Amino acid sequence: MAPFGVPEIVTAVTAAGSVLDVGCGSARLTLALAEAGATDIVGIDTSVDRLAQGRARLSAQVVGARVKLIEADFDHALPFPDGRFGAAVSRLALMIATDPVATLRELGRVTAPGGRIVTALWASVHDNPWFGLPRAAAVAVVGADRAGYARAFGRLGSPEQATDIHRAAGLADVRTETLQQTLCVHDTSGLWNWMVAENGHVRRLNAALSDAERAAVLDELHRLVADHRTPDGALRLPRTMTLVTATV
Repeated sequence: MAPFGVPEIVTAVTAAGSVLDVGCGSARLTLALAEAGATDIVGIDTSVDRLAQGRARLSAQVVGARVKLIEADFDHALPFPDGRFGAAVSRLALMIATDPVATLRELGRVTAPGGRIVTALWASVHDNPWFGLPRAAAVAVVGADRAGYARAFGRLGSPEQATDIHRAAGLADVRTETLQQTLCVHDTSGLWNWMVAENGHVRRLNAALSDAERAAVLDELHRLVADHRTPDGALRLPRTMTLVTATV
């Protein structure tokens, strides 16, 4: 199953033969773009480890030389000429940009006139209890110094904020769409274990917890998720993302 938001991003740039994937991480979106038929794809990220994971993923899928992953930082000028790509995409990375308007202007520079820029941003923590409640439980037990990770989560994620920054970057025809999904897990332990598997911040925190601390976090999480528990004890937690499409 494709990661949340990936199908919508891919659909929005289907007509573009060349695509820049900004903040590509381990290349899940990059691979989806290749599988959808894009013939010239470049993914950039600042994490050498994540890029290595991405190269392994791409190699396993035999997508060939039409995909390149390189180390680059979207907080600085990108190493591409003007209008190099037919489209640029970014899934869940723009929220950590030092100056998101400058980053979007740079994406506009390297995208050909008339090309699309598509970004996805997490909505607020309140609208994403699957993320916010495990973090709140950990903070309650071990404190914000150890568990106050991913403070940028939800930054710029309201439709109004997202629209404003894209327009401020000089992009046209800015449109937002709210994407929603429900995470279903059997119980509190299932939620925590899913977070450990899916989120590097939680994975690192979990590895540093003592058995007693982990048990206390699970007890606190059990209390916090009460409003999301179904009659059979399972958990259903909303996930909400803001998708933005704009034109250069």
